[in-house]
This record gives sequence, C-alpha cells and structure tokens, in this order.
Amino acid sequence: MKVRVHVAGLRDLDAALNQFKPAKRRAIWRVALDNAGEITAKAARSLAPKDSGGLAESIDVSGTLSRAQKSEHTKAAEQERFIGPDSRPQGHLREFGSDGNAPEPFMRPAWDQTKGQVLDRIGDELWVGIEKAASAAARKAAKG
Repeated sequence: MKVRVHVAGLRDLDAALNQFKPAKRRAIWRVALDNAGEITAKAARSLAPKDSGGLAESIDVSGTLSRAQKSEHTKAAEQERFIGPDSRPQGHLREFGSDGNAPEPFMRPAWDQTKGQVLDRIGDELWVGIEKAASAAARKAAKG
C-alpha cells in the first residue's frame, strides 16, 4: 500500500537545504525521516498482533525493501524511507487478511494515529539537521 503525503509551505526549509551539497541534503533528510518514522513504527509495534512469530519486533524504519517489494516499487522522491515489518509473510497476511483469516490491521491504524506528529517531527528534525550542518560548516571555515 502506498501512502503519499503532500506538505505545502516549506519554501524556507527548501531554500535552507539547498545551501548544502546533495550528499549532505540526503543525510539531513535521512536522519529526519528515520527519527520521525520511528513514531509510526513504535505505534505499529504496539498495535501488531503478538502471536505471530516476532511480527511486532520486525517493524522498523529502513531505506531498503525486500526483493519482492523492490519489484513493485516506483521511486517517487529523492529520499525515501520505509516503515513496516521485514519480509516475513505474516506482515501483509495479518494486515490485509487471507483465506479464512480476517484482517488485523496495524500499520494503517498506526499511520492514522501518528501522521500529524510525524509530519511536524519531520520539519523539526530538518531544521535541527540544517542548524547542525551550518554550524559544522562555520566551524570548518573558521579553522581553514
């Protein structure tokens, strides 16, 4: 399942990020998305069924997908992070159900509960990353 979110009004943030080289921008985004994504991952772990072979413990924030997931994925942004269980089959079978088993959603409810916090946290984390990178650049310039 894909969930796309559009956030408007981030021109100042974008301008601040554009002062850095692409590798630094990606690093700032990665840290911000990982830290914010952990909010949803934590909620999903608490909502996941506990009787299915470590499903809750397998939920994480990551930049990688399984081979099967990669074949279905189309990259939509410069920086992407994924929240969910690892490639164990229980993940999607429990979330969406299967023959004879009713769905027990845990990822979608986790997102629905935390999306406001996550979006706020992304902005906060990006500003923190920008400030850290700018002060590090200033220290480096003062030395050299």
